[in-house]
Amino acid sequence: MTSRYRISSACLLAGLLLPFAAQGQSSLFIRFSPEASRLTVEHTKTVGSGGVANTSVSASTGTDFGASLTGGFRSRSASGLILGGEVELIVSAQRLIEGVIEPTPSGNPLPHVWAGRWEFSDRYSLGGSIQLGRGLGDGAAQAYLLLGTRRMSSEFATGGTNPENGDAGEDRSVLAHWPLMAGVGVTLDRRLPVDLRLRYFRSSTGWIVTAPDIELDYDYSVSGLSFSVGIGTG
Repeated sequence: MTSRYRISSACLLAGLLLPFAAQGQSSLFIRFSPEASRLTVEHTKTVGSGGVANTSVSASTGTDFGASLTGGFRSRSASGLILGGEVELIVSAQRLIEGVIEPTPSGNPLPHVWAGRWEFSDRYSLGGSIQLGRGLGDGAAQAYLLLGTRRMSSEFATGGTNPENGDAGEDRSVLAHWPLMAGVGVTLDRRLPVDLRLRYFRSSTGWIVTAPDIELDYDYSVSGLSFSVGIGTG
C-alpha cells in the first residue's frame, strides 16, 4: 500500500465523516474485545528447476484466540444514520495451525515436492475499519456494517524430508499479510456499551527460496470467521 493511497483513503474517510459531525452528534470511544476465530489455512508448495515444476497443496482448519484494543470516532446524524472509523491493535494467542504436505507422485518429472509438515501462527496486528449503521433508539445502541483491513504479522514454516537419505529440512519466516475484513455488528446500550461483531476475513502471502539449480515457492491463503465481544466507553 503506497503512501499516496494511504493519504487518499484518509482524506476520503475525513470527507465522509465531516458532514455527519456538522449535522449530528459526534463521540470518541475506546473498547477492549476478546476475539475467537475459526480459520482455514491452505499451503501451496511448488518446487521448480530447469523449467519443470511440481506443486502440492495442503489445507488445515483450526481455532485462534486473541484480544484487541480499539479506539475510534462515531458520528450520528439527525436522522439516526451512523458513520464511524476506528483503529485497533490485536494480540494473538499464537496457536499453531498445522498440516502435512503430501509428496508429488514418483512418476512426475523431477524435481519432486517432498513430504513434510507445515505450520502457521498469528502474532499481532494493527488495523482499521469504517462503519455504516443506524442508531437503535436514543442511546448508544446501534446496528452496523463494517469494512476494513489489518496488517497481520504471522509466522510461517514448511518442511520436507528427502526420501533418498531421510534428511529433513525446514524454511521458516515471519511475514506481514493484509487480510481484508467485512462483517456486521451490534452495540447494546448498557452502563458500559457491549459491542458484538462477526467478521469474515481473507488474505494471501508467500515467499520464495532460491538455491543452486532449484527454486522453492511457498504460498499461504488464510480465511475464516471471527467473533468478538467488546466492552468500553461510548
